[in-house]
Amino acid sequence: MRVILSTEEKPFSARNAPLRHPRWRIRRTGPIVGGVKWFQLILALPFMAALGLAGHALLARGAKAVLWSWSPLASGEPETASYQRQVYHTDEPAMLQIVGAAAAAGVLMWLALATGWSLFAWLGALAVPLVVALDVMRWERVAVSAHHLWFQRGWGSTVHQVVLENIRDCSVEESDGQGFTLRHGRRNRLVRLSVRMHDKRVVALPKTDAHSGLDAVETVANMLRQRLHQMRERELSRGRPSLDDLPPPGLPDDGPDERELQRALAKLRVQAPRPAKLAKLRAR
Repeated sequence: MRVILSTEEKPFSARNAPLRHPRWRIRRTGPIVGGVKWFQLILALPFMAALGLAGHALLARGAKAVLWSWSPLASGEPETASYQRQVYHTDEPAMLQIVGAAAAAGVLMWLALATGWSLFAWLGALAVPLVVALDVMRWERVAVSAHHLWFQRGWGSTVHQVVLENIRDCSVEESDGQGFTLRHGRRNRLVRLSVRMHDKRVVALPKTDAHSGLDAVETVANMLRQRLHQMRERELSRGRPSLDDLPPPGLPDDGPDERELQRALAKLRVQAPRPAKLAKLRAR
């Protein structure tokens, strides 16, 4: 009796691939061996999809770290705080498309196992860096420095620069998500930083996941509030009115008659007797 310890045939080679001539393969190998191969192939599908997701997550994190160090948002001054949109945590359609594309890259590698065609393996390996490039093109990030607030929506797009002197206040807004994410399922919450300008415009900055990104957003908001408070105290120490105390822009200037009337009213207030003097006159 001979015991076969090894064989030169690969379990998922082009010759033994389950999806290549399945009926003839089952008749040759038998229903048990064919069923085992199909069972292995079904189990390999989620693992290959997870392999595509893991490859994208690692490459995207490294690429973003290199790009941020090479080209930071703030130019001419260091960044004091920042946050960015998380792909696998943020409930937005653009992020779900990237996750689906990364999983599809893993499915292409699975097709290489099922059919034995190496073309699918090469396509899957090529799809992963393409998904990373798509992720970087949709990358949204926010940073605050000593004198400016910076944000960008997508690598290569315009970096928006907001002077802190033009900002009135800021707020952190949270909202419930309506979509699906791999991390939280349907229980998603979004958070963003909103900035109100002195001309009453509201600038809504990029969103991110509230579970993992709330601390970073709060740090940016606290640094921004601290800088605004320091700037207003410095203006008051110099004897200048704070920007919050100034009248809103765009009001028409009063005419000469109106100014003369205001001066006359001011003189009447000065010359008017005080309440104590009125009481003494009444007592007499």
